[in-house]
Amino acid sequence: MQSLREQVKSQLTEDQRRRVRLAINAVKSVYVMPLRAFRRSGIEQRLPALPGGRGWRTLIPPALHSSIQAGTMGYRYRDVPMLKHPMEMALYTRLIWEVRPLTILEIGSQSGGAAVWMADVLKTFGIDGRVISIDLRPPAPIYAPSNVTFLRGDANDLSLTLTPELIATLPHPWLVIEDASHQYAATLAVLRFFDPMLRSGEYIVVEDGNITEMGEDADHEGGPARSITEFLQDHGDAYEIDAVYCDQYGRNVTGNPNGYLRKK
Repeated sequence: MQSLREQVKSQLTEDQRRRVRLAINAVKSVYVMPLRAFRRSGIEQRLPALPGGRGWRTLIPPALHSSIQAGTMGYRYRDVPMLKHPMEMALYTRLIWEVRPLTILEIGSQSGGAAVWMADVLKTFGIDGRVISIDLRPPAPIYAPSNVTFLRGDANDLSLTLTPELIATLPHPWLVIEDASHQYAATLAVLRFFDPMLRSGEYIVVEDGNITEMGEDADHEGGPARSITEFLQDHGDAYEIDAVYCDQYGRNVTGNPNGYLRKK
């Protein structure tokens, strides 16, 4: 079932959508942007240090960040809303080829476009893997390949969905993607849930840490960046932030700054 937002968008022409985005951005420029700029200036002070001296700032200018975000929210794959940062589309393509996961576990489905795309990528690469996508409201996209499954579940307590019996059927290697509410507590719960099950060389990717750079983390209790920082304080000896992916296009030029975590 389409969300109200998607129903409204479907009734608008592309030009009307552009006008709406411009009107929203005009309001933001007066009230929201100055506050976000202030919060961006204090990123490093708000968060404890990361391993290897990594910081949270990115080479992406603020205005470009906003433009990319607007485009991301309107992007579709096979006519299914995908909501995937363009850098991640390139980085996940590389990551899937190099890790060759037999199981991709996506926490947070939204409309299902990202799960559908990753399932197609697996097939394109000849990888006999599957995508398990979990959301409070599992979508039913108009197109879904046979190797993707949508399940109902809560990021705050995945044990109710990913039971030991189900987990036993999911072959390794795994690629886990945390892309749910971006709330600090939920992201940290996902990291802690998967930690004991991940094997050496497998990845858990925490999406949308860029909301800190965009000055929106206060709405998410610190968001993914805070979750990553605290998780690595407790488990940093078992994980590394993979700079190969985080910095492929420049320092943290990604929607997931410091979010590509590889188990050692």
